[in-house]
Amino acid sequence: MKNFYALFILLFVAAGSYAQNKTVVVDKAWVNESEEWSDFTYSGKIVFSINPNDPPGTLSIGNYDFLYDFVEGKGKFANKTTYSSAQFLNPRKVSVTTDKQGVLNSTYEGTLIFQSDRDYYSVIAVVTILEKNDSVLGVKMRLKESNRKEYAFSTKPTS
Repeated sequence: MKNFYALFILLFVAAGSYAQNKTVVVDKAWVNESEEWSDFTYSGKIVFSINPNDPPGTLSIGNYDFLYDFVEGKGKFANKTTYSSAQFLNPRKVSVTTDKQGVLNSTYEGTLIFQSDRDYYSVIAVVTILEKNDSVLGVKMRLKESNRKEYAFSTKPTS
């Protein structure tokens, strides 16, 4: 019976580590304004986190400077730290393509939600996740109603 409990605990721990979030950090960032791509500099790390138990396309984003710029400060939060993180929820798959190098480009339209205490703001965003061999290579984002700015990121896994 002791071995059964030990086996059960081992399986529970193994299953828990298997279902952990995929967290990637931005290596390089670009912004596209007026059909011209340029480097995008930011303070701190931009972090994307994907929970494999959530629907495909759902992700969490963390970085105050990027998120504030992304929504152009339109949240008007009482607590400015609400810009530090956002959830991309209710994704609807718009397109899926695979390029010649085998990179899967999955584009989703969904709601980017900022929420903290009484502060709440949401916008419709379009997010493309680039993956190969179950690794996130990059992310592209833009607001749906505005084609003025698009952001692209190359990512690396956290270690």
